Formats: sequence, structure tokens, C-alpha cells
Amino acid sequence: MALAVAAALSLIVGIGVFTLLPRDHEHFTSDGELEIGDVPREIDHIAWEWDTPEDHSIVTVMPGLAGPVVVMERGVIGLDGTTGGELWGYLSDLDGSDVSASVTPDGRSAVIAEIREGENRVSLLDSGTGEIQERYEYPLDSEPPSLLNLSDHDWIEARDGGIVARDLHSGGIAWEYLPERGCEIQALRGSNTFGDTADYSVATSGEHYVMAELCEEHREEGEPDAPRSPGNLVVLDAWTGEISWTVEDDLLLERETRSEIDVPYSAGINVSRDESALLAETTSGSTLFVPATGEVLHDDLRSLQRDEGPGRIIDFDDENVVVSERTPGSTGLPEFTNTRTGDGEILRRTSTEDPLSGDPFEYHRIRPAGSASYSLPLDGGVVTPGCVDECAERNIDETVLFLPWEGKTPPRAIESEKVEAIVQSGRGVFVETPGSVVLYRPGSEGHLIGLA
Repeated sequence: MALAVAAALSLIVGIGVFTLLPRDHEHFTSDGELEIGDVPREIDHIAWEWDTPEDHSIVTVMPGLAGPVVVMERGVIGLDGTTGGELWGYLSDLDGSDVSASVTPDGRSAVIAEIREGENRVSLLDSGTGEIQERYEYPLDSEPPSLLNLSDHDWIEARDGGIVARDLHSGGIAWEYLPERGCEIQALRGSNTFGDTADYSVATSGEHYVMAELCEEHREEGEPDAPRSPGNLVVLDAWTGEISWTVEDDLLLERETRSEIDVPYSAGINVSRDESALLAETTSGSTLFVPATGEVLHDDLRSLQRDEGPGRIIDFDDENVVVSERTPGSTGLPEFTNTRTGDGEILRRTSTEDPLSGDPFEYHRIRPAGSASYSLPLDGGVVTPGCVDECAERNIDETVLFLPWEGKTPPRAIESEKVEAIVQSGRGVFVETPGSVVLYRPGSEGHLIGLA
């Protein structure tokens, strides 16, 4: 079973030859037919490289129908995941324009909100061709909506301590949600809040929104400056806004304790890449739920880790968890294990005795459709930043490593000057798309590398 790897796509669809129009063209689409590549099972080389247009920096990269969709500060470009060729683009070169964009969790549509003098509009595009499906005026005074908070049906905005959902096809209000009196939505660790609008955040999948709430009774039962507090886990149906299920008083909220600063609580909530599972930090541990029903699949995934060393969850679904674990005192690359959650059996693991080094980061995935990872499990092994030979002694990353499951073949190092520049920054991330695994650095005036 490929952990959270999208089903391989081998169909032929009517999207695209690589006809590139001038960079100053606001909107260009693909034309013709394109064979969509499979999500790689393993990687061993650089398949393609791509640079952003001048003066455009990368916000994020998300998987679309045919490959990566590059979201920039003032536009979006869709690439062929197999070749890196540009399929379509929607760019704004007008001074004073402000753009927010995203891709729906199912990967089918790109949504772009433009705020410019005298004209605010939202466009819904096919993520494979760039063809406009819907376009409408959006009544907004200043900033565009944060389209990272997006389901397959609507996007959400913060309003008066709650959230408002707007229909993707019209911009009209689909539904509203307000917490019960005395309760407040909290922030989620590893996620962006609604910014100046509100200091809370919501996890999202194609069909659900997930949030943490702190209520008056939780404050009354605890100490005013307590580093931890119980809270409620609330899951909404993204289509209707109705509560699908809740877990009351069992969600674990945490915060830093500082004597002079009132630091808010936050919750650890993550959605699996295939949207089959929801992981939340509760009073029982790292608890695994079914997003649609709230059924508990496992009380505490961390109980499946080895006792002799701390581990980090880097991936999971409804049947499996992938953990990176480092032997105490070791400076080499951690061992990655794929464990079946039902009975705790280790199904496969990576191992190496070569002088390799690396340091995967803690798992944070608030939105599975944009699920960039510092270490990415594939069907054939794990992709992670690391180094070889002398760089291990300096404790820096200089290359991309592919570690096969079970060590049946040697680890592979993929090296180039541009790979080194991205991973040395400490902010290089991977995202799987049809045709390739993409390496990039968010926030950079950028360079994308397709690995296959």
C-alpha cells in the first residue's frame, strides 16, 4: 500500500501542449492533449527544473490534475509534472494588485482572488488546462480572502469569532458557524491564522473543516496561567456547515508560559494526505479518527514507537503511520518505519550503514491538498534532505536522499548546486504531484526541481 499516495493516473485528457505565451500575458491556457504522469514510486534523478517569472516569489506549490500548480504572490502557473513545461498561467503585472490563490483538495480546480483598484474578482479555473470555469465580482474592501482555507465546495473567512463559508461558484454566503456562547476557536500549530482578521485557524479537507475550541468551563476548571487545558474538537460538514461530530473536553490545548505575555493556546490537529484520517493531540495521546464519523482508529499512535528513542510522526493514513526514529547518541539519518496501526506490526523500514545524515521535521499538515513535507514517504521509500561523507560532520544538509524501504537497494543521493541551495536553507520541502516529486523553497523568488 502506498501511504497516502494518490492513485496513479494514466488517462489521456484534453489538456495541453507546451505553447508558452509572453510573460506579460495575463491569462494563457493549454491547448491539445497531454498524457498525465503517475505519482513516482521512487526517485533517482532530476527530471526538470523551472524558474518563476521575474519579480514573482513562490507562496506554495500544490498538486493539480496534470502536475504542480505554483501559487505566487501575483499569479498562478500550472506545470506539466513529467516535463516541467508550462501548461497555463494567470499572472497579474499591474501595480497595486493583490492576489490570493489555491487549489481545491481534490486537485481539480484552481481558485484565484484578485484585488485591484476598481475591480475585485474571483476566478475558478480548471487546474489542468487553466480554462476559466467561473468568474464573478467579489465585494471586498481591502485584502483578498485566504484561499488556503478551502474545501471542494467553498472557502471560509473569519467573522465575529466564527467562520463564514462562500460558495466557490458564486462567492455567495453558503453558511455561517458561530461557536456556542462562551467558547472560542483556537489556533492550530503549524498553520497560518486568518491574519489581521482573526488569530485562530481551521484545518480543512475536501469535505470537512476541523477546529479546536476553548470554553469558559475549561478556563474555570484550570489555573489562569496553566500551560495546558482541555478543549473541544469540532468537525463541520464543508457542504452544509452542520456539525458532523465533536469530542468534548478531551482535546489537548497547549501554550508557552511567559510571565509578562498572555500567550494563546493552540492545538495539534492534522489531516492525512488521502483525507482518510484525522490526527489530534488529546489527553490520551496522538489519537487517530475517521474524519467523516469521529470513529477512533487508535488511541495513541506514539505508543507504537520504540521505547529507546524519541520519534516523529511524518505521515499517516487510516491504516498506517510512518515515524522517523533516531537511536540515542546517533548523528546519522533516522530510521523510518511504516507501522500498521491496527496491530502495531512494522510492515517496512528504511536502514543504512552509509555515512548519511539528515534531520526530518515534525509533522504539520493542516491542509492535505497543499501537503508539502520535509520528509516524504513514497511507495518505494522515503525522500528526505540530508548529506553524504564530510557534510555529516558539519551537520548540514546538502543533497536530497532517497531511502528505499527494507534497504533492498542502496540509498540514492541526488545532487546539484540548485538542490544544495534549497536544502541548505533549512526550508526546502517536497510535494508529490502527477509525474514528479517537486522540491522547492516557500517564500523564495524561486526555483522548482522535479524529481523522478
